[in-house]
Amino acid sequence: MNFATRIVQPSNFLSVAAAALFHSEIKNAVDSGADVILVDLRDITSMSSSSFIALVKALKMVRSSGCQLFLCSMNEQIRMLFELTGLDQAFQSFADRDAFNQHIQAHSNVVEARRPFKHEVEPLKTKSLKLAS
Repeated sequence: MNFATRIVQPSNFLSVAAAALFHSEIKNAVDSGADVILVDLRDITSMSSSSFIALVKALKMVRSSGCQLFLCSMNEQIRMLFELTGLDQAFQSFADRDAFNQHIQAHSNVVEARRPFKHEVEPLKTKSLKLAS
């Protein structure tokens, strides 16, 4: 199955401008017809609560368009923050791009359906977020 994958690799997540740029990149990926968006966090060493909010907004936008969003290359500190906030339950993440590619190849049915109609998209279901300012 052929599907469009877009990779977004933010280099900074701490400023409001960086979060706005990230949002814009995700929107561009969705608008370009991507079926799958991979956010590669290898250059991110720390995140603020606004960074987590930007990721949650991106997930909602991507899911509402019928796409899928995955994360990869989180450092240990960020992975622990995801676990503490419960966001590890909302996002599927991979150790690196190779692990993501292996998963996609092994589970091609994950992305087989090309963008369902908006009313068919399941709404984002997450536990309450425990974000600190």
